[in-house]
Amino acid sequence: DFDLNAVTELLTYGRIISPGSKLATHKDSTAYPESFDVDLNHIYRSLDVIADNMDYIQKRLYHNSNTVVNRDTTVLYYDCTNYFFETEKADPIVVTEDGKNKPTLRQYGVSKEHRPNPIVQMGMFIDNTGFPIAMCINPGNTNEQTTLIPTEKIIVEGMGVEKIVVCTDGGLSSEDNRSYNSTSDRSFITVQSLKKLNEVYSNWALETKGWKLMPLTESQKEKRRLMNLKTDENPEMEFDLTSEDTARYYGDRTFYRERWIINEKTKFSQRIIVTFSFKYRDYLRALREREIEVAESDIKRGRSGKRRSKSPQRFISEAYATQEGEEAVYKTMALNLDAIAEEEKYDGFYAICTDLNDDADQILKMNHNRWESEDAFRVLKTDFKARPVFVWTDQHIKAHFMICFMALLIFRILERRLGYKYTSSQIIRTLRAMSFNILPGDGYRPNYTRTDITDALHETAGFRTDTEIITSLKMKRIIKDIKKC
Repeated sequence: DFDLNAVTELLTYGRIISPGSKLATHKDSTAYPESFDVDLNHIYRSLDVIADNMDYIQKRLYHNSNTVVNRDTTVLYYDCTNYFFETEKADPIVVTEDGKNKPTLRQYGVSKEHRPNPIVQMGMFIDNTGFPIAMCINPGNTNEQTTLIPTEKIIVEGMGVEKIVVCTDGGLSSEDNRSYNSTSDRSFITVQSLKKLNEVYSNWALETKGWKLMPLTESQKEKRRLMNLKTDENPEMEFDLTSEDTARYYGDRTFYRERWIINEKTKFSQRIIVTFSFKYRDYLRALREREIEVAESDIKRGRSGKRRSKSPQRFISEAYATQEGEEAVYKTMALNLDAIAEEEKYDGFYAICTDLNDDADQILKMNHNRWESEDAFRVLKTDFKARPVFVWTDQHIKAHFMICFMALLIFRILERRLGYKYTSSQIIRTLRAMSFNILPGDGYRPNYTRTDITDALHETAGFRTDTEIITSLKMKRIIKDIKKC
């Protein structure tokens, strides 16, 4: 009845060029040089088809993108985020014909943006080249830890990618997830909270003696060569973090220690690597000093807020008093010095757990690239305006994020072809500004300023639209050639 590919193209281009509602995207369809013979009802009907075939679409996207760019799937980064809706009511639970409760997507949960609106949760895998490889959409009240394995099975079973290392942050590092990825073909690297370790391992991690130096990076070696300093070091030399000489001569270096730890109940063993940095310690202490100043200001004003894990109010203690046993109405506020001292113990320390036997610096290097996941979500939320979401049925919500996923993949391929010389915001602003004036009988006249980015885009695409008026015939040929790619 309609061209599904044309609808998908339009929605994907619209998400990059002019993100908005499906109705707004349909209205903008006439603004492209390529004509889209698409009705509004075609768009909404397409969303149902896309939602029903999400796993298949992700599989084909992966295999087809491999013919365009080389993808590195040896290390995969998984993270979750959530998106809010412009509504104040969560969806009701649906009861199926067999009497079971079926959860709907828009539910109240812990919002990353601290909004009171219903949310939906999105989990996404990013490969080692920064390209999205798989995603899932879940109700907003879903435990993030339970989403990793089902999404990973799309990659392992559906795409045939077997030998991988999965990197996650601390919030996704349940023992079930670690155990699932501790096989002959799969491994894991995950952030480990030192506060959640048992007392024996926590005390070991915070010991001041017995630390080794992380090997010098190439930039550090070059800097030392310029200063006529040695670049070869004894890897077995141990240091005391409380020594003044350690801080004086190695203040810009990272220290580490490692061991294998075992869960006595499950007998699951893993390797923990703990690092310490004086610079990181000083950075955290400087941040805390500013937070303490805010807390002191709130105490003077008698103002207390929600004690979130990263809010200054976590350093405020409150006490309620009464004179003769009636309801306590007198409140006193003060700095919680014990909470400050407890948090300060962990300044400068960072830990990860893994089942790999590689060198510690190589494992930490792999873990460092987890920023790719955070950047992908930033592009979706900020540049592609994936939220607030303006569709409301479960099928349409899933399709909306599938379109966002496709747009992100195409955009990452474009970034790769541009050699990563420009930021995502620079590229997107440039694309959105590249408009034309249509001259009857002549064709398309560029209505934008030529820049280094527009030159790079044209060079990558293999045609130009900025140096001359493009006739309608030539524009049709360009579009036809694109379709052959």
